[in-house]
Amino acid sequence: MNVLIVDEEVPWPLDTGKKIRTYNLLQRLQKRHSVTYLCYGDRGDCLPDCPNVTLITLPSTVLEQKGFRFYRALLANMLSPKPYVVDRHYSAALEKRALSLVASGRFDLVHCEWMPYTENIRTLLGRLPSVLSAHNVEAQIWERYCEAESNLLKKLYIYLQWRKMVGYEARAAVNYSQVSVVSAPDRDIFMERYGCSRVTVVPNGVDERYFAPAQSAICPGSMVFTGSMDWRPNQDGVTYFIEEIFPQIRRRIPAATFAVVGRKPPQWLLALAERTPGVTVTGTVDDVRPYIARSMLYVVPLRVGGGSRLKILEAMSMAKTVLSTTVGAEGLDVAEGKNILLRDTPRDFADAACTALENSAVFSGYGAAGRALILESYTWDAIAGVMDAVWERARA
Repeated sequence: MNVLIVDEEVPWPLDTGKKIRTYNLLQRLQKRHSVTYLCYGDRGDCLPDCPNVTLITLPSTVLEQKGFRFYRALLANMLSPKPYVVDRHYSAALEKRALSLVASGRFDLVHCEWMPYTENIRTLLGRLPSVLSAHNVEAQIWERYCEAESNLLKKLYIYLQWRKMVGYEARAAVNYSQVSVVSAPDRDIFMERYGCSRVTVVPNGVDERYFAPAQSAICPGSMVFTGSMDWRPNQDGVTYFIEEIFPQIRRRIPAATFAVVGRKPPQWLLALAERTPGVTVTGTVDDVRPYIARSMLYVVPLRVGGGSRLKILEAMSMAKTVLSTTVGAEGLDVAEGKNILLRDTPRDFADAACTALENSAVFSGYGAAGRALILESYTWDAIAGVMDAVWERARA
């Protein structure tokens, strides 16, 4: 099958959860199909180990989220019926290139790798088989932002974005031949709220050979979080942990430490870490595995988000004990008290962290159970087969 994929950026290097998922599925699917990948990027971009993928990159028109132009665009969006994230990622040049490629008549399927990019291929939907890959329910993320925001002006703006996204997501999704989501809760939202009948769960996965248990010295009292720190749900979760949970842990375990590992942390987060004893923010690293390996406890204190967490799968694959909020572990087939610890209030989260740090041997079985779950249900090879079936159903 000849497939045109439209996305935000080249899924390499693997420094975000979205890129990790996209690349691992693509690398396996291109063994069976010929893929043209249209996105923003530089001419020198490439995809390792993907000989059947042709990259077509265009200069990015996406506005940076800072400065006068950014805030002017936010205000202007108040008059738009579409959410800001959709307006921000629309490009007439990208749409024109997608149309010209399809006009050649050689494609069997168009695949949109992120909901907001629907706007760039909207005139193609219905003209040839199509698949939407929904990494999250975008409206749900905005809803949770709204619930967590205390500033009334920000809360009002976020509320408007949430309601716009509900409408846009519902209108867009039903125009695709097939929709893939990463979890059963996401599937239920697309089917029950948006009226989509052709929705398949294609879960997140992990490279179980790369993220393997390591024989590393464990640092007593150490906790770690990994994730892209330019993503607001991660910023919110880390701030919540540092301000509301970590002080409770330090009162009980004065030597406790917390490492935040991930690309592009904002300056205000670096400043928060500098004035909080025991907290380290690394920024971009070449390999997250050593940080995970030497930690006693992997924490996922997320309050906002959707989909499912690659970060939890990576930690479990390395046989680490994981402590998460319910939102953080949402969409994963995990079992509280067996392969993960789930706590939702600052006090409960801090108590569980202290117990795990003080009695690590008691919780060693969680890591082994997590690794077993990965091998049974979350390898990329098996998941790529599910996505391949979605493509075939769309073509049919």
